[in-house]
Amino acid sequence: MAILEVKNLRKHFGGNEVLKGVDFSLEKGNVLSIIGSSGGGKTTLLRCLNFLEKADEGDIFVNGECVYHAEAGMKKPVVSPKAQRSMGLVFQQFNLFPQYSVMDNLMLAPKLQAKRLPADARESAQEILARAEALLARVGLSEKANAYPCELSGGQCQRVAIARALMLQPEILCFDEPTSALDPELTGEVLRVIRSLKNSERTMIIVTHEMEFARNVSDKVIFMADGVIEEMGTPEEIFDHPKSEKTAAFLSHRAF
Repeated sequence: MAILEVKNLRKHFGGNEVLKGVDFSLEKGNVLSIIGSSGGGKTTLLRCLNFLEKADEGDIFVNGECVYHAEAGMKKPVVSPKAQRSMGLVFQQFNLFPQYSVMDNLMLAPKLQAKRLPADARESAQEILARAEALLARVGLSEKANAYPCELSGGQCQRVAIARALMLQPEILCFDEPTSALDPELTGEVLRVIRSLKNSERTMIIVTHEMEFARNVSDKVIFMADGVIEEMGTPEEIFDHPKSEKTAAFLSHRAF
């Protein structure tokens, strides 16, 4: 069974239809890269998957359970309580809280989440701290636990943002162009961390302009254009043997 199924996802902004019926599925442990020119619907799709935007129509299933359902004419979509817990998102601009230290940025959401659980199901502060320390070590920033975002480089901020997203233990971790706000010399350190996260238990969706990275890390690649999935396949199929003229034209101007 696929961990994620997306069926007929549509999104309008006023009279502009940005997503025009998007369908795809993703297996657990796979990495999906979404590529395409700006304005093709990539980020809107990712935001709909993370419920930061509400799709006007369509269904989202996680592990076979419908976590989001919307139909034309519905006043309010149906959103499962599981929806927010199933997805994690790393933003382009980090979105760290500047008034909090690195460690506090990591621990804030899990602490708030624990308060909403029954006492016997809550994770203790010590357990949350231990996970935060382990994740900071995982992204190579143990020595920055007490630093503030203003004291970090862009690459370090993005690595903290990745650790913070992992603190909520999402079933699917999403990245929205995670290197677009970075200087070229900092891009490599973030891509190395993302690549290190790939394993059989972690499912990831990455919107990226880094074609070589997408080719090397992905199990599946989607090329989006004009609000639809123009082409979908393995990295070899998309990058070496594109079937769509739009895909071929897009890739002809990119080095990979």
